[in-house]
Amino acid sequence: MSWAEGGRLRGPLWASGSGLLLALAFPRADLGLLGLVALTPFLLGLGGVGRGAALLHGYLCGGVFFLILLGWMPRVMVLYGGVPAAVAWLVLLLLVLYLASYVALFALLLAAAWRRHGPIALAAAPILWVGIEFARATLLTGFPWGLLGYTQYRNLPLLQAAAAGGIYAVSCLVMAANAGLALLMAQPGRGRTMVAGLLLLLATMAGEAGGFLVERGAPGIPGEGGVIVAAVQGNVAQDLKWSPKEGGRILDDLIRLTRQAAAAGARLIVWPESASPFSFRRPVGTPLPGGAVGGEAAPLTVTADAAYGGIVGGLARDLGVSLIAGSVDYTVRHGQLRALNSAFAIGPDGELGPSYDKIHLVPFGEYVPLQRLLFFVNRMAGGAIAGFAPGTRFEALPTPVGPAATTICYEAIFPELVRQVARHGVLLVNITNDAWFGRSGAPRQHLAMAVVRAVENRRYLLRAANTGISALVDPYGRIVAETPLERQTVLVGTVAARRDQSLYARAGDWLAWACVILTFLHAAAHGAGFRRQAGRSLAREP
Repeated sequence: MSWAEGGRLRGPLWASGSGLLLALAFPRADLGLLGLVALTPFLLGLGGVGRGAALLHGYLCGGVFFLILLGWMPRVMVLYGGVPAAVAWLVLLLLVLYLASYVALFALLLAAAWRRHGPIALAAAPILWVGIEFARATLLTGFPWGLLGYTQYRNLPLLQAAAAGGIYAVSCLVMAANAGLALLMAQPGRGRTMVAGLLLLLATMAGEAGGFLVERGAPGIPGEGGVIVAAVQGNVAQDLKWSPKEGGRILDDLIRLTRQAAAAGARLIVWPESASPFSFRRPVGTPLPGGAVGGEAAPLTVTADAAYGGIVGGLARDLGVSLIAGSVDYTVRHGQLRALNSAFAIGPDGELGPSYDKIHLVPFGEYVPLQRLLFFVNRMAGGAIAGFAPGTRFEALPTPVGPAATTICYEAIFPELVRQVARHGVLLVNITNDAWFGRSGAPRQHLAMAVVRAVENRRYLLRAANTGISALVDPYGRIVAETPLERQTVLVGTVAARRDQSLYARAGDWLAWACVILTFLHAAAHGAGFRRQAGRSLAREP
C-alpha cells in the first residue's frame, strides 16, 4: 500500500495528528524542529481525495492546531472580560472555525492539484500556504498569530530568511521542508524524487546561508559604540493594574527599579505598556480604563495627573536618563474626547517629549469593530472593552541611541506595521502588558513573534513587558537576555544603532504578495477546469 493510498484511508487521523504536532512546535512545548515535519502526514493525506474529504482534513488539522494554540483565550475572557465561561468557549470555537477555514482552503486547492497532476503537485504547497497565510494575516483586521514560520524563532540560520522576505519567507521554507519530505514518501518516481530533493535543498541552502550570516554578522552584545539600556518589569497583576489604591505602590516600585537600572549604567530605560494607573495628560473627570475618575469635569488643558508628569520627569532629570513610558493619553476627535494607548519619551532634562499612539488596536479588547452592528458585544462584557482611538503617525521616539521605532503590545505581531515604524528608527522598542495571559503559552508565543521583527528589520529590539517576558534581541534574532514570568525585575543590556536596511525593510511583503497572486491564478485555473469538466459531464447526459 502506498503512502498516498494510506492517506485516503487514514487521512482524518493524519490531519488531526499534524495539527497536534504543529501545536507542539510552538510555545508552550516549543519543540520548534517539529515544525519542519509536522504537516507531512496532513499533506500525504490529501493524495487523491475529493473536495469534501480535503475540506474535512483541512478543518481537522487547523481546528486541532488553533484550539491548542489559543487555548488560553477563554480564561482571559472570563477573568478580565466578565464573559460567562460558556460564551467564552463558544467565542473560541467560532474563532477556531474561522481560522481553520484558511487551512481547509489550502487543503482544497492542493488536493485539486494532486488529482490533476499527481504527487508532484506538492511542489506548489509552499506557495499556496504562504498566499493563504498572508490572507489570514490581512483580512478582517488580520490575525497573524501562529504563522508557520514562527516555529523557527530559535532556529537562527533558517530565521535569517526573514530579512529578505519577512516571516512569510520562513513559512515558505518550513512548508518546503514538509512538502519535500511528503513527496519523497509518496509513490516514488524519478521526477518526483528530483523535485522533492529540490524542495529539501531549498530549505537546507537557506539554513546554510543564514548560518553564514549569523556567524559573520554583529555579535549578540555590541562592542565599542554600544549604549546600555534597560527594561523595567513592574509585575503588576492585571486585577490591580487600574486600582487607585495600588497606584502609589506601583509608582514607587517603578521608581525604585528605574534607579536600579540607572545604577547599572543604563542611559535609556523603558517602562511597560500603561505602566501605572496614572496618565501624563488626563483631563479632570475622565475615567481611566479601569473606571477610576480623577475629579470634577474641566477643560482638556487641565490634567488630573499633573503631579505624575512632574514625578517621572524629575526622576529622569535626577538620574540623567531618557525614559520611554507607556501611558493612556487623550485627544479630541469629531468633537469627542477619546483615549489613546500611547508611549511617551521623557528626556534627561525631565521634559515630556513626543509620543507614539498605538495604531493597530486589539479588536474586542481595545475597541469593538463594526460598533453599530455589534453594539451588544460590550454589554455582554459588562462594559469592560475600552473605547480607544487608533493612532495615525508612524513616528519614532528620541533616545540616546537614536530614534526608537516604538510599538505597543499586539502591534508586534504585524510585520508590515513594525516595518513602517522601523523605517524611522535605529532601534526597536516594544512595550506590552501580557499579564492577561498568566503563565500560559501566550507570553512566549508573543515574544517569538517579536523576535522575528528584529530579524526582518535588522535592528536591536528592547522589549519591556509588565509581567514578562521582557527581552533584549539582537538584529539576527539572538535573545541576548530575557526575564522570567511574573517576577519584578530589571533587564539590562547593550544595544547599538543600526542604519542599514534589509531587503524586507526596503521592499516589504513582496514574497507574500507574489504567493497571493500565484495562489489566485492557481485557484482560477482549477476553477475553470472544474467548470469545463462539469460542462462535459452535462453534455454527455441523454
